[in-house]
Amino acid sequence: MPATNTIQRCQPLLGTFVEITLTGARSEAKLHEQAGKAFEMIRSVQRMMSFHDTDSDVSRLNRCGHVAPLQVHPWTYHVLEQAVQLSRETEGAFDITVAPRLVRSGLLPRHTQVSSLVEAGRWEDIALLGGRAVSFRQPLQVDLGGIAKGFAVDKAVEYLSTLGLSGAIVNAGGDMRVLGQADSRVAIRDPRDPHRVAVPAVMLRPALATSAAYFVKAASGLQKASAIMHPRTGKPMKSNLSVSVFAKTCIEADALTKAVLLAPQKLWNQVLAARDSVALLLTKQGEQVMFPV
Repeated sequence: MPATNTIQRCQPLLGTFVEITLTGARSEAKLHEQAGKAFEMIRSVQRMMSFHDTDSDVSRLNRCGHVAPLQVHPWTYHVLEQAVQLSRETEGAFDITVAPRLVRSGLLPRHTQVSSLVEAGRWEDIALLGGRAVSFRQPLQVDLGGIAKGFAVDKAVEYLSTLGLSGAIVNAGGDMRVLGQADSRVAIRDPRDPHRVAVPAVMLRPALATSAAYFVKAASGLQKASAIMHPRTGKPMKSNLSVSVFAKTCIEADALTKAVLLAPQKLWNQVLAARDSVALLLTKQGEQVMFPV
């Protein structure tokens, strides 16, 4: 029987660094080959769902989705389905049509003119027509940045789960999923000092994602704004609260962090329970609170 080996690879993808750790009874060369295929799946998700890439499914929809139905890749269609469902469950706290406000804040590139009409579009205006066809009932722009990263992690793990590995970890800038006997200990940034301090935690579900407003990007001039914006008010989140969600899949964990940050507590508590997920809240006072309660 071949010796058990472990390899770790890292590549810049999805606007962050993606790390893949594989352990299995095979050569290191074989593990590197399998990690390479997992990276290619993640790269495919990036090509299809990037707001920045003008040839992606997302960009095509943002340009012409209100004019006529467009066919998209099955993966893109699935992510849109999941996004609409999560918007329904969270009563719009999670809403991928927040994109125009992110463009105005300088957090996303401006491919076309953003009008007040485009900003008025909401998730209810996305029509999923079957046969991979999608249309918008009025002009709008979608950004899958709050959910596609989790989906990319899931697709990589889905592939890796077919290889008979002892363990695997796919970590896309904090959106991560664990497979098999991989180390289940994690470290979550402390909102009191996110650049240096980490809070130890254990993976309570196979997938984990964390969202917070302590990292900001320059918007214009000397102004800075959080990339987490309320879809109705358009106001960026300013709290130092950090939310980590442990879920069965990374696509759920990724989206639910935004719901916990933005939706009323009673609502997101119900959504977490319905999806068998757990949220860990870290506050700037050093408190650690688990939900559902």
